[in-house]
Amino acid sequence: MGNIQWMYGDEPKNLSDNLKERIRSIFFNETGEEYTLDSISNLPIPKWGGNMLLIDQEEYPAPESILGVLWALPHEESGVRIAAFVLDANHQSCGWGGKAWEHLIEISLSEGKTTIQLEVKAENTRAQEFYKSRGLAVIRHLPRYYSSGIGYEMKGPL
Repeated sequence: MGNIQWMYGDEPKNLSDNLKERIRSIFFNETGEEYTLDSISNLPIPKWGGNMLLIDQEEYPAPESILGVLWALPHEESGVRIAAFVLDANHQSCGWGGKAWEHLIEISLSEGKTTIQLEVKAENTRAQEFYKSRGLAVIRHLPRYYSSGIGYEMKGPL
């Protein structure tokens, strides 16, 4: 692997099918959730600073260059919602998630946002601990939110 870094991502609908397929496979491998290329294309993620891809610059734009995704969007008047946050297993626990989180907080605060929220699978305790350590709490149980079971809505201050 070469030079890995987070870069601003384009809107999902504008990504090539090969890149969407790579993102789809990371989601499936790491979360068990199945998405179609259309469902990825239809995510309402704008082109802004909270939309990032973790890439190996030496491989980009080859599909295997995609190592992670953070897709967030402005939500309601003063919030940000994370629609997707996943890293390839080989790049978890290496600080990449924390770096993306810090950047998202910085860009969100600069736009006057004050809260952040997301949905996470109930069984994904590792992700929940990551979010709890950053001030988020479970505010609601979401039965049947995920095809594989219960989800939680988590929310907290920026």
